[in-house]
Amino acid sequence: MKELNRVLVTNDDGIDAPGLAVAETLAARLAAEVWVFAPSGNRSGTAQALTLHDELSVSQRGPRRYAVTGTPADCVMAALGGPWLDGATFDLVLSGVNWGGNLSDSVMYSGTVGAALAGAHFDIPAMALSQAFDGPTTPDFSVARAWGEAVFERLWPLRDRHGCCWNVNFPSGDPETIGGLRFTRQTGGAIRATRMSRAEAGADYRLSFTRDIEAVTDPHADVVAIRERAISVTPLTCTRHDNERLSHLGAGAEIDLRAPIASSG
Repeated sequence: MKELNRVLVTNDDGIDAPGLAVAETLAARLAAEVWVFAPSGNRSGTAQALTLHDELSVSQRGPRRYAVTGTPADCVMAALGGPWLDGATFDLVLSGVNWGGNLSDSVMYSGTVGAALAGAHFDIPAMALSQAFDGPTTPDFSVARAWGEAVFERLWPLRDRHGCCWNVNFPSGDPETIGGLRFTRQTGGAIRATRMSRAEAGADYRLSFTRDIEAVTDPHADVVAIRERAISVTPLTCTRHDNERLSHLGAGAEIDLRAPIASSG
C-alpha cells in the first residue's frame, strides 16, 4: 500500500522538461494518485510570482496532467482552487526536478522553490527538488532518480501539521559516491554581480549573474554540502522576517517618533 493518497507535481522548467518526468516517477512510487499542474513553458526565476491581472489558460495534456500559462506558484493555486479535485486536496507538493541547483542567493529567485512555498502556505508539506550540475552538460538526473525516494522516506516523518517546505539539492556525478543527506542552511554570497548583455536581435538585453560559489565557506551552507557531495536539505518557511534581528530589537518594541534621537557619539 502506498503511503500517500494524492501528490501534486509541478516545476518551473515547464511541462515538457525531463526533470518533471523524474518527479512524476518518484510521485508514482509514493502515492495512489499523481496530479501534474506545470507551466506551459519555461518559467525559471519567477519565485512566488502570481498572475493577478491576466487570464490563465489551463489545458489538459493527459490523465491528471495540465499545462498552465502561468508561473509555478500559479500552477499550485490552479490545482488547489480549480474544479478538478472536487474539494479534495494533496498530501504533498513535489516541485522539480529542476535542472540546476537552487542554492544560496538563488533560492529567493527560484520558481521551483516558489511553487513548494505556495504549497506550504496552504499547510501542505512540500519539497523543492533540484539537480546540480558542473558546467555545460546534457541533463543528467541520475542522482535525483537514485536517491529521491530515500530522501522522502527520511523527511516525511519530520513534517508537521502546519505544512513544511524542504529545499532539496542533489549533487552531480555518480549516485554511488553520494555521502548522505545533510541538513543545511541557506546562505548568501554566491551571486557576486549582475550583468546586462546585448541580445543578438539588437536593442534588447539579456540579464545574467556572475556567481562564485567558492566564496561561500560556512560549513553548514547548502553550497558546501553540494561541494562535498552530500544531498543538501534546507528547511524553508513562508515568513520572511529576520528572527535574530527581531529578537535583538524586541518583538513588539516601539520607538517614540516624537522623542529626540539619542546621540550615537
